[in-house]
Amino acid sequence: MASGTADTSTAPPAGVTEGSRQVSRRRYFPAAEGLRALAAVAVLLYHVATNAGRDAAGFVYEPAAVLDMGVSVFFVLSGFLIYRPFAAASVGRAAVPSLRRFWWRRLLRIVPAYWAALSIMWLLGWVEVGDRPWRLYLFVQVYDPYTTLQGIVPAWSLDAEVAFYLLVPLWAAALRRIARGRVAVELGGVAVLFAAGYVSRAAFTASERVWAVTPAGDPVTMRAVSFTWLPNQIDLFAIGMAFAVLSVAAADGPLRDRLDRWARPAGLWWAAAAVAWLGFAYRWGEASLVEGHGGAWQIRAAAFGTVGLTLMVPVVFGGGGGLRRLLHARPVAWVGTVSYGLYLWHLDLLQEVPGWTGRPLAEHPFPALVLLTLVLGLLAAAASWYALERPLVTGGVGGKPLPARPDPA
Repeated sequence: MASGTADTSTAPPAGVTEGSRQVSRRRYFPAAEGLRALAAVAVLLYHVATNAGRDAAGFVYEPAAVLDMGVSVFFVLSGFLIYRPFAAASVGRAAVPSLRRFWWRRLLRIVPAYWAALSIMWLLGWVEVGDRPWRLYLFVQVYDPYTTLQGIVPAWSLDAEVAFYLLVPLWAAALRRIARGRVAVELGGVAVLFAAGYVSRAAFTASERVWAVTPAGDPVTMRAVSFTWLPNQIDLFAIGMAFAVLSVAAADGPLRDRLDRWARPAGLWWAAAAVAWLGFAYRWGEASLVEGHGGAWQIRAAAFGTVGLTLMVPVVFGGGGGLRRLLHARPVAWVGTVSYGLYLWHLDLLQEVPGWTGRPLAEHPFPALVLLTLVLGLLAAAASWYALERPLVTGGVGGKPLPARPDPA
Protein backbone atom coordinates (compact mmCIF):
# COMPACT_ATOMS: atom_id res chain seq x y z
CA MET A 1 0.00 0.00 0.00
CA ALA A 2 0.94 3.57 -0.36
CA SER A 3 3.54 4.87 2.03
CA GLY A 4 5.04 8.27 2.36
CA THR A 5 4.41 11.78 3.38
CA ALA A 6 0.82 12.31 4.33
CA ASP A 7 0.85 14.98 7.01
CA THR A 8 0.41 13.27 10.35
CA SER A 9 0.90 16.43 12.32
CA THR A 10 -1.83 17.57 14.65
CA ALA A 11 -0.08 20.82 15.43
CA PRO A 12 -0.86 24.33 14.29
CA PRO A 13 1.95 26.64 13.19
CA ALA A 14 4.66 27.38 15.72
CA GLY A 15 3.51 29.60 18.55
CA VAL A 16 -0.19 28.78 18.25
CA THR A 17 -1.59 27.83 21.63
CA GLU A 18 -4.82 26.45 22.93
CA GLY A 19 -5.73 28.66 25.88
CA SER A 20 -2.56 28.98 27.91
CA ARG A 21 -1.20 25.59 26.90
CA GLN A 22 1.00 24.86 23.93
CA VAL A 23 -0.79 22.42 21.63
CA SER A 24 0.79 18.98 21.34
CA ARG A 25 3.15 18.87 18.36
CA ARG A 26 3.72 15.16 17.90
CA ARG A 27 4.14 14.50 14.21
CA TYR A 28 5.50 11.02 13.73
CA PHE A 29 4.76 7.51 14.94
CA PRO A 30 7.95 5.53 14.37
CA ALA A 31 6.43 2.16 15.29
CA ALA A 32 4.04 2.56 12.37
CA GLU A 33 6.96 1.96 10.00
CA GLY A 34 7.54 -1.42 11.58
CA LEU A 35 3.85 -2.27 11.46
CA ARG A 36 3.76 -1.38 7.78
CA ALA A 37 6.73 -3.70 7.18
CA LEU A 38 4.93 -6.50 9.01
CA ALA A 39 1.78 -6.00 6.91
CA ALA A 40 3.73 -6.03 3.65
CA VAL A 41 5.59 -9.23 4.55
CA ALA A 42 2.28 -10.83 5.61
CA VAL A 43 0.80 -10.16 2.17
CA LEU A 44 3.95 -11.57 0.56
CA LEU A 45 3.66 -14.77 2.63
CA TYR A 46 0.00 -15.05 1.67
CA HIS A 47 0.82 -14.87 -2.03
CA VAL A 48 3.72 -17.31 -1.82
CA ALA A 49 1.63 -19.86 0.10
CA THR A 50 -1.47 -19.63 -2.08
CA ASN A 51 0.51 -19.68 -5.32
CA ALA A 52 2.83 -22.53 -4.31
CA GLY A 53 -0.04 -24.55 -2.86
CA ARG A 54 -0.84 -26.51 0.25
CA ASP A 55 1.63 -29.34 -0.40
CA ALA A 56 4.56 -26.97 -0.84
CA ALA A 57 3.71 -24.80 2.16
CA GLY A 58 2.96 -27.74 4.45
CA PHE A 59 1.82 -26.90 7.98
CA VAL A 60 2.39 -23.21 7.27
CA TYR A 61 -0.38 -23.16 4.71
CA GLU A 62 -3.40 -22.73 6.99
CA PRO A 63 -2.17 -19.63 8.85
CA ALA A 64 -0.49 -18.16 5.75
CA ALA A 65 -3.59 -18.54 3.58
CA VAL A 66 -5.37 -15.79 5.55
CA LEU A 67 -2.46 -13.37 5.72
CA ASP A 68 -4.16 -11.23 3.14
CA MET A 69 -5.29 -9.61 6.39
CA GLY A 70 -2.10 -7.60 5.95
CA VAL A 71 -4.15 -5.45 3.54
CA SER A 72 -6.62 -4.85 6.38
CA VAL A 73 -3.77 -3.67 8.59
CA PHE A 74 -2.79 -1.23 5.84
CA PHE A 75 -6.36 0.08 5.75
CA VAL A 76 -6.45 0.57 9.53
CA LEU A 77 -3.08 2.32 9.45
CA SER A 78 -4.18 4.48 6.55
CA GLY A 79 -7.39 5.45 8.33
CA PHE A 80 -5.33 6.59 11.31
CA LEU A 81 -2.67 8.58 9.51
CA ILE A 82 -4.83 10.11 6.79
CA TYR A 83 -7.64 11.16 9.12
CA ARG A 84 -5.49 12.40 12.00
CA PRO A 85 -4.85 15.95 10.68
CA PHE A 86 -8.58 16.35 9.98
CA ALA A 87 -9.50 15.03 13.42
CA ALA A 88 -7.02 17.46 14.97
CA ALA A 89 -8.66 20.34 13.12
CA SER A 90 -12.11 19.20 14.22
CA VAL A 91 -11.23 19.22 17.93
CA GLY A 92 -9.38 22.52 17.70
CA ARG A 93 -5.80 21.29 17.92
CA ALA A 94 -4.69 22.24 14.41
CA ALA A 95 -5.59 24.30 11.39
CA VAL A 96 -7.79 22.69 8.75
CA PRO A 97 -5.49 20.88 6.29
CA SER A 98 -5.10 22.39 2.84
CA LEU A 99 -7.04 20.20 0.41
CA ARG A 100 -4.74 21.12 -2.46
CA ARG A 101 -1.73 20.06 -0.44
CA PHE A 102 -3.46 16.93 0.84
CA TRP A 103 -4.48 15.64 -2.58
CA TRP A 104 -1.19 16.64 -4.20
CA ARG A 105 0.74 14.69 -1.56
CA ARG A 106 -1.46 11.67 -2.11
CA LEU A 107 -1.02 11.88 -5.89
CA LEU A 108 2.76 12.12 -5.59
CA ARG A 109 2.89 9.28 -3.15
CA ILE A 110 0.87 6.59 -4.90
CA VAL A 111 0.58 7.41 -8.59
CA PRO A 112 4.12 7.62 -10.05
CA ALA A 113 5.43 4.43 -8.43
CA TYR A 114 2.29 2.52 -9.40
CA TRP A 115 2.26 3.81 -12.97
CA ALA A 116 5.95 2.97 -13.34
CA ALA A 117 5.51 -0.57 -11.99
CA LEU A 118 2.42 -1.20 -14.12
CA SER A 119 4.06 0.15 -17.29
CA ILE A 120 7.27 -1.84 -16.81
CA MET A 121 5.44 -5.08 -16.12
CA TRP A 122 3.14 -4.46 -19.08
CA LEU A 123 6.14 -3.96 -21.37
CA LEU A 124 7.76 -7.11 -19.99
CA GLY A 125 4.56 -9.06 -20.61
CA TRP A 126 4.19 -9.94 -16.93
CA VAL A 127 0.68 -8.56 -16.46
CA GLU A 128 -2.55 -8.63 -18.40
CA VAL A 129 -4.08 -5.22 -19.06
CA GLY A 130 -6.87 -6.22 -21.47
CA ASP A 131 -8.45 -3.76 -23.85
CA ARG A 132 -9.15 -1.15 -21.16
CA PRO A 133 -5.75 -0.34 -19.67
CA TRP A 134 -6.87 3.21 -18.86
CA ARG A 135 -9.01 1.77 -16.07
CA LEU A 136 -5.90 0.39 -14.41
CA TYR A 137 -4.06 3.71 -14.63
CA LEU A 138 -7.01 5.68 -13.23
CA PHE A 139 -7.64 3.40 -10.23
CA VAL A 140 -11.09 2.32 -11.40
CA GLN A 141 -10.43 -1.25 -12.53
CA VAL A 142 -12.40 -2.73 -9.63
CA TYR A 143 -15.62 -1.15 -10.87
CA ASP A 144 -15.62 -3.27 -14.03
CA PRO A 145 -16.10 -7.03 -13.57
CA TYR A 146 -13.80 -7.73 -16.52
CA THR A 147 -10.86 -5.68 -15.21
CA THR A 148 -11.07 -6.04 -11.41
CA LEU A 149 -7.95 -8.17 -11.00
CA GLN A 150 -6.11 -7.23 -14.19
CA GLY A 151 -2.72 -5.58 -14.15
CA ILE A 152 -1.00 -5.66 -10.77
CA VAL A 153 -3.44 -7.81 -8.82
CA PRO A 154 -2.75 -6.34 -5.33
CA ALA A 155 -3.47 -2.89 -6.77
CA TRP A 156 -7.19 -3.45 -6.20
CA SER A 157 -6.57 -2.10 -2.72
CA LEU A 158 -5.25 1.16 -4.19
CA ASP A 159 -8.69 1.77 -5.69
CA ALA A 160 -10.18 1.56 -2.19
CA GLU A 161 -7.44 3.86 -0.89
CA VAL A 162 -8.09 6.46 -3.59
CA ALA A 163 -11.81 6.37 -2.84
CA PHE A 164 -10.98 6.88 0.84
CA TYR A 165 -8.77 9.87 0.01
CA LEU A 166 -11.69 11.43 -1.85
CA LEU A 167 -14.11 10.72 0.99
CA VAL A 168 -12.04 11.92 3.95
CA PRO A 169 -11.98 15.70 3.33
CA LEU A 170 -15.71 15.76 2.55
CA TRP A 171 -16.59 13.62 5.55
CA ALA A 172 -14.33 15.65 7.83
CA ALA A 173 -15.81 18.97 6.66
CA ALA A 174 -19.36 17.77 7.25
CA LEU A 175 -18.55 16.30 10.65
CA ARG A 176 -16.58 19.37 11.69
CA ARG A 177 -19.73 21.47 11.36
CA ILE A 178 -21.70 19.02 13.45
CA ALA A 179 -19.07 18.17 16.06
CA ARG A 180 -17.92 21.74 16.81
CA GLY A 181 -14.96 20.39 18.75
CA ARG A 182 -16.85 17.66 20.61
CA VAL A 183 -14.82 14.46 20.63
CA ALA A 184 -17.88 12.31 21.35
CA VAL A 185 -19.52 13.48 18.12
CA GLU A 186 -16.33 12.73 16.17
CA LEU A 187 -16.26 9.22 17.60
CA GLY A 188 -19.96 8.87 16.81
CA GLY A 189 -19.24 9.73 13.18
CA VAL A 190 -16.52 7.09 13.07
CA ALA A 191 -18.94 4.57 14.57
CA VAL A 192 -21.39 5.33 11.75
CA LEU A 193 -18.72 4.53 9.15
CA PHE A 194 -17.79 1.35 11.01
CA ALA A 195 -21.40 0.17 11.04
CA ALA A 196 -21.74 1.13 7.37
CA GLY A 197 -19.22 -1.56 6.43
CA TYR A 198 -21.37 -4.29 7.96
CA VAL A 199 -24.56 -2.86 6.46
CA SER A 200 -22.96 -2.64 3.02
CA ARG A 201 -21.72 -6.23 3.11
CA ALA A 202 -25.13 -7.43 4.19
CA ALA A 203 -26.75 -5.54 1.30
CA PHE A 204 -24.34 -6.94 -1.29
CA THR A 205 -24.76 -10.43 0.13
CA ALA A 206 -28.52 -10.18 -0.25
CA SER A 207 -28.18 -9.20 -3.90
CA GLU A 208 -28.28 -12.09 -6.35
CA ARG A 209 -27.58 -9.84 -9.31
CA VAL A 210 -25.34 -11.36 -11.98
CA TRP A 211 -23.09 -8.59 -13.20
CA ALA A 212 -21.15 -10.36 -15.92
CA VAL A 213 -20.52 -13.73 -17.54
CA THR A 214 -17.06 -15.20 -18.03
CA PRO A 215 -15.92 -16.54 -21.45
CA ALA A 216 -16.62 -20.01 -20.05
CA GLY A 217 -20.21 -19.01 -19.34
CA ASP A 218 -19.89 -18.78 -15.56
CA PRO A 219 -21.85 -15.97 -13.87
CA VAL A 220 -19.98 -13.25 -11.99
CA THR A 221 -22.08 -11.86 -9.16
CA MET A 222 -21.90 -8.36 -7.78
CA ARG A 223 -20.58 -9.85 -4.53
CA ALA A 224 -17.62 -11.45 -6.32
CA VAL A 225 -16.33 -8.01 -7.30
CA SER A 226 -17.69 -5.66 -4.65
CA PHE A 227 -15.47 -6.98 -1.86
CA THR A 228 -12.83 -4.63 -3.29
CA TRP A 229 -14.99 -1.52 -2.99
CA LEU A 230 -14.61 1.06 -0.25
CA PRO A 231 -18.11 0.62 1.28
CA ASN A 232 -17.25 -3.00 2.06
CA GLN A 233 -13.88 -2.04 3.58
CA ILE A 234 -14.83 1.22 5.31
CA ASP A 235 -15.11 -0.36 8.77
CA LEU A 236 -11.37 -1.09 8.64
CA PHE A 237 -10.55 2.51 7.81
CA ALA A 238 -12.97 3.56 10.58
CA ILE A 239 -10.95 1.65 13.18
CA GLY A 240 -7.90 3.70 12.24
CA MET A 241 -9.98 6.90 12.26
CA ALA A 242 -11.06 6.13 15.83
CA PHE A 243 -7.40 5.88 16.83
CA ALA A 244 -6.83 9.24 15.13
CA VAL A 245 -9.59 10.94 17.11
CA LEU A 246 -8.45 9.43 20.40
CA SER A 247 -4.79 10.27 19.81
CA VAL A 248 -5.49 13.97 19.21
CA ALA A 249 -8.13 14.22 21.93
CA ALA A 250 -5.73 12.63 24.43
CA ALA A 251 -2.63 14.53 23.42
CA ASP A 252 -1.81 14.92 27.12
CA GLY A 253 -3.48 14.85 30.50
CA PRO A 254 -5.23 12.07 32.45
CA LEU A 255 -6.84 10.45 29.41
CA ARG A 256 -3.48 10.13 27.69
CA ASP A 257 -1.94 8.61 30.81
CA ARG A 258 -4.78 6.10 31.04
CA LEU A 259 -4.53 5.08 27.38
CA ASP A 260 -0.76 4.73 27.65
CA ARG A 261 -1.14 2.46 30.69
CA TRP A 262 -3.59 0.24 28.85
CA ALA A 263 -1.34 0.06 25.80
CA ARG A 264 1.96 -0.44 27.61
CA PRO A 265 1.88 -4.27 27.69
CA ALA A 266 2.42 -4.32 23.93
CA GLY A 267 3.10 -8.04 23.93
CA LEU A 268 -0.36 -8.77 25.29
CA TRP A 269 -2.02 -6.73 22.55
CA TRP A 270 -0.02 -8.51 19.87
CA ALA A 271 -0.74 -11.87 21.50
CA ALA A 272 -4.43 -11.03 21.18
CA ALA A 273 -3.83 -10.28 17.49
CA ALA A 274 -2.12 -13.66 17.08
CA VAL A 275 -5.05 -15.44 18.75
CA ALA A 276 -7.53 -13.70 16.44
CA TRP A 277 -5.40 -14.53 13.40
CA LEU A 278 -4.79 -18.20 14.23
CA GLY A 279 -8.28 -18.76 15.57
CA PHE A 280 -9.76 -17.46 12.34
CA ALA A 281 -7.24 -19.37 10.20
CA TYR A 282 -8.02 -22.77 11.72
CA ARG A 283 -11.75 -22.26 12.24
CA TRP A 284 -12.75 -20.53 8.99
CA GLY A 285 -9.59 -20.15 6.91
CA GLU A 286 -9.36 -19.30 3.26
CA ALA A 287 -12.77 -20.88 2.62
CA SER A 288 -14.26 -17.72 4.12
CA LEU A 289 -13.06 -15.87 1.03
CA VAL A 290 -14.17 -18.52 -1.46
CA GLU A 291 -17.53 -18.83 0.29
CA GLY A 292 -17.49 -15.14 1.12
CA HIS A 293 -21.13 -14.40 1.62
CA GLY A 294 -23.49 -13.84 4.52
CA GLY A 295 -22.04 -14.62 7.92
CA ALA A 296 -18.71 -15.85 6.56
CA TRP A 297 -17.97 -12.47 5.00
CA GLN A 298 -18.88 -10.61 8.18
CA ILE A 299 -16.84 -12.96 10.38
CA ARG A 300 -13.86 -12.49 8.11
CA ALA A 301 -14.20 -8.72 8.33
CA ALA A 302 -14.57 -8.84 12.11
CA ALA A 303 -11.49 -11.04 12.52
CA PHE A 304 -9.37 -8.90 10.24
CA GLY A 305 -10.57 -5.75 11.99
CA THR A 306 -9.71 -7.26 15.38
CA VAL A 307 -6.19 -8.04 14.19
CA GLY A 308 -5.75 -4.50 12.87
CA LEU A 309 -7.07 -2.94 16.08
CA THR A 310 -4.94 -4.98 18.48
CA LEU A 311 -1.79 -4.44 16.41
CA MET A 312 -2.41 -0.68 16.35
CA VAL A 313 -2.88 -0.11 20.10
CA PRO A 314 0.83 -0.20 21.06
CA VAL A 315 1.76 1.69 17.88
CA VAL A 316 -0.35 4.73 18.83
CA PHE A 317 -0.21 4.59 22.63
CA GLY A 318 2.13 3.30 25.31
CA GLY A 319 5.82 3.79 24.63
CA GLY A 320 9.00 1.88 25.29
CA GLY A 321 9.35 -1.88 25.55
CA GLY A 322 11.08 -4.51 23.49
CA LEU A 323 8.36 -4.87 20.87
CA ARG A 324 8.37 -1.18 20.09
CA ARG A 325 12.16 -1.16 19.93
CA LEU A 326 11.91 -3.97 17.38
CA LEU A 327 9.42 -1.96 15.32
CA HIS A 328 11.74 1.04 15.52
CA ALA A 329 14.81 -0.97 14.50
CA ARG A 330 16.49 0.43 11.42
CA PRO A 331 16.24 -2.69 9.20
CA VAL A 332 12.55 -3.14 10.06
CA ALA A 333 11.81 0.56 9.55
CA TRP A 334 13.64 0.45 6.21
CA VAL A 335 11.40 -2.37 4.99
CA GLY A 336 8.46 -0.26 6.06
CA THR A 337 9.82 2.72 4.17
CA VAL A 338 10.11 0.83 0.87
CA SER A 339 7.09 -1.41 1.45
CA TYR A 340 4.92 0.28 -1.19
CA GLY A 341 7.28 -0.97 -3.88
CA LEU A 342 7.45 -4.39 -2.22
CA TYR A 343 3.65 -4.52 -2.28
CA LEU A 344 3.50 -3.59 -5.96
CA TRP A 345 6.26 -5.86 -7.26
CA HIS A 346 6.42 -9.04 -5.19
CA LEU A 347 3.54 -11.06 -6.68
CA ASP A 348 4.55 -10.69 -10.31
CA LEU A 349 8.18 -11.41 -9.46
CA LEU A 350 7.02 -14.57 -7.69
CA GLN A 351 4.98 -15.65 -10.70
CA GLU A 352 8.01 -15.28 -12.98
CA VAL A 353 10.09 -17.73 -10.94
CA PRO A 354 8.91 -20.87 -12.84
CA GLY A 355 9.99 -19.30 -16.13
CA TRP A 356 13.42 -18.50 -14.72
CA THR A 357 14.01 -21.85 -13.00
CA GLY A 358 12.12 -24.20 -15.30
CA ARG A 359 10.18 -25.65 -12.35
CA PRO A 360 6.68 -24.86 -11.08
CA LEU A 361 6.37 -23.01 -7.79
CA ALA A 362 5.11 -26.13 -6.02
CA GLU A 363 8.43 -27.87 -6.64
CA HIS A 364 10.53 -25.22 -4.91
CA PRO A 365 11.27 -25.46 -1.17
CA PHE A 366 8.81 -23.13 0.50
CA PRO A 367 11.35 -21.26 2.71
CA ALA A 368 13.59 -20.69 -0.32
CA LEU A 369 10.64 -19.40 -2.31
CA VAL A 370 9.72 -16.96 0.45
CA LEU A 371 13.30 -15.74 0.75
CA LEU A 372 13.73 -15.37 -3.01
CA THR A 373 10.48 -13.43 -3.36
CA LEU A 374 11.38 -11.20 -0.43
CA VAL A 375 14.87 -10.45 -1.73
CA LEU A 376 13.72 -9.77 -5.29
CA GLY A 377 10.79 -7.72 -4.01
CA LEU A 378 13.01 -5.62 -1.77
CA LEU A 379 15.47 -5.00 -4.59
CA ALA A 380 12.65 -3.76 -6.82
CA ALA A 381 11.20 -1.77 -3.92
CA ALA A 382 14.55 -0.14 -3.16
CA ALA A 383 14.97 0.85 -6.80
CA SER A 384 11.47 2.32 -6.80
CA TRP A 385 12.05 4.21 -3.54
CA TYR A 386 15.48 5.68 -4.23
CA ALA A 387 15.01 6.40 -7.94
CA LEU A 388 11.42 7.62 -7.96
CA GLU A 389 9.46 7.76 -4.73
CA ARG A 390 11.91 9.53 -2.40
CA PRO A 391 12.85 12.27 -4.89
CA LEU A 392 9.17 13.02 -5.41
CA VAL A 393 8.02 12.97 -1.80
CA THR A 394 10.94 15.13 -0.66
CA GLY A 395 10.92 17.37 -3.71
CA GLY A 396 8.36 19.83 -2.47
CA VAL A 397 4.72 20.75 -2.90
CA GLY A 398 3.83 24.20 -4.06
CA GLY A 399 7.39 25.33 -3.51
CA LYS A 400 7.52 23.95 0.04
CA PRO A 401 9.75 20.92 0.65
CA LEU A 402 8.13 17.85 2.10
CA PRO A 403 9.63 16.17 5.17
CA ALA A 404 12.55 13.92 4.31
CA ARG A 405 11.36 11.33 6.81
CA PRO A 406 8.52 9.21 5.39
CA ASP A 407 5.47 8.30 7.39
CA PRO A 408 3.43 5.15 6.82
CA ALA A 409 0.18 6.65 5.50
